[in-house]
Amino acid sequence: MSNLRTHDVPDAVDPSDWALRVTGAVAEPLYVERDDLAAFPVETVTEDFECVEGWVAAGLSWRGVRVSSVLNRADPTVDDGYVLVHAMDGDYACSFPQARAADALLAFELDGEPLAVTHGGPARFVPTDGDADCWESVKWVAALEVSASEPVADDTAEEIAMDRVG
Repeated sequence: MSNLRTHDVPDAVDPSDWALRVTGAVAEPLYVERDDLAAFPVETVTEDFECVEGWVAAGLSWRGVRVSSVLNRADPTVDDGYVLVHAMDGDYACSFPQARAADALLAFELDGEPLAVTHGGPARFVPTDGDADCWESVKWVAALEVSASEPVADDTAEEIAMDRVG
């Protein structure tokens, strides 16, 4: 298994109850359960994960579905909007321009194994543009919320991540 480090799993995270909601500015809101993921094309992305704490997990192999596949099925009603990625804990959320979010992977495997809850399972948002900050890799993804304007006030990821470091 990888040398990806972990943090405590919040009490609100219950992987047995996982489903992904796609809401907001979409024509077809979605509720995707774990078994429904089989209906989407699966991809594998291998890259290093560099944390702001100074460590690097080299050559991680993430397997999952492109966020674009999920968003396309929900049919966003905005072209150049934003996607707020919510974690199951109810607190952690990270905002992305819609095109950047679409390029990311919703990973459910790491290095050939089901994604452990300590690593963000059952599903983790993995930006694949090579320019991501570590806090943008959202663990325990529960919802993708599409909006026309940037949800700055609801983007809590950097603040929460930096509080863990300090």
